[in-house]
Amino acid sequence: MSNNNPYFPFHALGFRCNPFRAVTDDEWVDIAILPEPVAEIAAKGFVNLQVLGEKGYGKTTTLLALAAQFKREGKRIAYEHIEEGRSQFTTEFGGLDVFLLDEAQRLSERERERLLAALSENGDGLHAVLGSHDDLTPLFARRGLPLTIVRYDTTTLAHLAAVTHRRLTYFTLGTDTPSVTLSPDAVRYLHTTFGGDIRATEMLLYEVFQRLRERGEITVEMLRGLANK
Repeated sequence: MSNNNPYFPFHALGFRCNPFRAVTDDEWVDIAILPEPVAEIAAKGFVNLQVLGEKGYGKTTTLLALAAQFKREGKRIAYEHIEEGRSQFTTEFGGLDVFLLDEAQRLSERERERLLAALSENGDGLHAVLGSHDDLTPLFARRGLPLTIVRYDTTTLAHLAAVTHRRLTYFTLGTDTPSVTLSPDAVRYLHTTFGGDIRATEMLLYEVFQRLRERGEITVEMLRGLANK
């Protein structure tokens, strides 16, 4: 294999690529792990769900994972991401069971009212899952619409361990057992350093893998050396 192949160093480590690189939408769905509170809500069923959190804390991952789960369950769903600079959604509600709207805080007041009006008019026929930085609870309360809220201000150590392990196993070559792992102390260090910011955790691990040349265990010392740069 040519040394010009940018993935060659990762093949030598037992991976198809840097396991913490940016992922495609399909890969994002494949590797997503729902936090336990959201998984429990989805299993029981709900009317409307709002996932609150800062950038990098896993809101988009949650919405994409839920969209995939609802599709498997036969629900008619639509997912829409409101890009920066936009304040409207374009989804048509006809026949939908669940509307998943990411970056809902970007909606104008008029668009927020349009969304709530559609939810009110459709009764139990349409549910919404919102990813947002701003809490839209008062708007739902004003219309008498129930809303379940999950806040992503941190993550559990167990969830962080599961997320990083999922990345390693997903991109490993020819086996389900990754040839590079994180020590328990390394996972605790990431949890203490970044809390719920999973994106920052993955960015640091990306840099570690860019420099990694041997299989084995990633240690706290390796993480601390890069985090302090």
